[in-house]
Amino acid sequence: MGARMMQRRSFLALSAGLLLAPLAGRADDLVARIQTALNRLGFDAGSADGVAGSRTERAIKAFQAEFGYPQSGKATQGVLDQLNAAIAAGGASPEKLLKRAGLLRSYTRAVQEALLAQGYDPGPVDGAIGPQTRSAIRDYQARNGLPVDGEVSRDLLANLLGLA
Repeated sequence: MGARMMQRRSFLALSAGLLLAPLAGRADDLVARIQTALNRLGFDAGSADGVAGSRTERAIKAFQAEFGYPQSGKATQGVLDQLNAAIAAGGASPEKLLKRAGLLRSYTRAVQEALLAQGYDPGPVDGAIGPQTRSAIRDYQARNGLPVDGEVSRDLLANLLGLA
């Protein structure tokens, strides 16, 4: 291969690298920000490494399904905007995080048992969050100087068990 041909290929490779590097950098940053937001909302996107693999795609699809968006699974600026809107609107409530992790019923049951043991009446210990359970949680929170929201959370359970 002639020197001129090698120079041309080197130039083309260098040019392609210069043109693609900034775009890839932006895409990686976008993906990392999407992964961070997904994890904050309780959708397991794995580490925020900027690589849009199958785990990130599944997390995006799960987010899109729960929030009523078309399920593309693609990491786009539009998805990041939707995630940020969900976070701003309180889409990461403790109960939603526990529900997404599949732990809400078990935490609710544990909270109900702890409330009952402390003299509050949460109703039946069944893992369901009804008006009686919410009322007992609010009473407990008010009497113990906690923010009164009536929601099941890991922090509430830790407080009820004396671990906080």
